[in-house]
Amino acid sequence: MKTTTSPFGKKRVTHDNLFNIQGNFVNIVVVNGPIWLIPSTAVDELVAERAIYEPLYLKSQNKNTRTRADVAAHKLAAERYLKILRRFWNKWIEDGDMPTEGKLLLGGDLLDTEPSPGSPITDVPIVGLKGLGGGDIEVRCRVTTDQTRASMHPDANVVDYRYIMVASGTVPPADPEDCPKGDSQPKAKFVLRAGAKNSGKRFYGFFRWLNNRRPRQEGPWSDAQSVVIA
Repeated sequence: MKTTTSPFGKKRVTHDNLFNIQGNFVNIVVVNGPIWLIPSTAVDELVAERAIYEPLYLKSQNKNTRTRADVAAHKLAAERYLKILRRFWNKWIEDGDMPTEGKLLLGGDLLDTEPSPGSPITDVPIVGLKGLGGGDIEVRCRVTTDQTRASMHPDANVVDYRYIMVASGTVPPADPEDCPKGDSQPKAKFVLRAGAKNSGKRFYGFFRWLNNRRPRQEGPWSDAQSVVIA
């Protein structure tokens, strides 16, 4: 009986967040596969494909050394891996006798109309700020497993932030409550438009991962991030 949606659905997984989702999924399958009566050959296929995919993903993330061939190889590996993961879910998880609790443990979402609580967000975004001129600031957020590429936390749907712009030399804010302005963005990389009139001031911002759907999931705030507005 279908009680959950797959963690590998097209609306939930992309090439950017597949790395985080698949790692937890395969780890749980390896530990619980014998208990859930999943054939070892099916589990071995996942493990083998993971061993091919993960090095190609990591290689494609290094902007200093990657080549176009590395990026293309990662894309092909990700597409192949996704097909295998989806086939595995449909055959051994969704179409089997897997209890709903097991499906949720593997990252499935309940199908009922009431929203189900997701995993608590405990990670703090790694934030990079860069003045672009004209009062614009480039903001790049990433999860700890991505070395350089901007990436959204798999359990969040926006980057939430609070900020303040002050004259250089002003005492920096102690926490987000000291910042009068705030907003959220659905992408991990975006441009914050502070305005040319604020050029020369120092921007201070606090950032966190947030899922603003019911029930609301809020990650912890980052330390104050700072850049001079160009």
